[in-house]
Amino acid sequence: MKYGFIFLLLALAISVAAARGGPWGWLLIYPAFSFGVVSAAYLFSAPGVFGKRFDGGRSRLGTLLLLPYVLYLAAVWHVVRLLSREPKLNLLGDDLVLSRRLLGHELPENISSVVDLTCEFTEPNDHWKIQSYTCYPMLDGTAATAGALRELAVKINDMPKPVLIHCAQGHGRTGLVAAAVLLVSERAQTASDAIAMVQSARPGVELNGEQWSVLEELQ
Repeated sequence: MKYGFIFLLLALAISVAAARGGPWGWLLIYPAFSFGVVSAAYLFSAPGVFGKRFDGGRSRLGTLLLLPYVLYLAAVWHVVRLLSREPKLNLLGDDLVLSRRLLGHELPENISSVVDLTCEFTEPNDHWKIQSYTCYPMLDGTAATAGALRELAVKINDMPKPVLIHCAQGHGRTGLVAAAVLLVSERAQTASDAIAMVQSARPGVELNGEQWSVLEELQ
């Protein structure tokens, strides 16, 4: 919800700039519309607005609607990636790997399965030699229902190992799903224990209130 209001304010600010921008102000209408669409996706909990396909690609309509936002987000993500001192991935036991979104050449050769939790990015998986790929689009800073999270965790437990789980930076959504896997597999008994285990592997993991609530409900 918070992100929805932030993007709404951005869309309104860009709209005002467009109205006051003189003859060239019309160029800002497209970005204003794009950020408005993203705001609606967050306010109405609709990750499908991003047009993410189950093969990791994005629909042409999704690309058309969101192109200014996608370009902005890609620029920010690459800046964070280049400046971050955090490892791109961390091992959680022998069967789980937690990571940020990886570039096409960054996937380790021993990975058998990939779980992609982003709705805002496409997946560069065309040449990845993996046995299984699952796309479960989640909005940044949000959580699936406890029931859906349990189903996803069960599916991950059945996937060929090792399984790499990632979102954009490998913190919120990745931490939530990895902790759910630990709970469902009974490697952890409580939500607090599960998150402690995840953070011991990837210290940057941090859940917000909504994500904690869903994980405790799953527990």
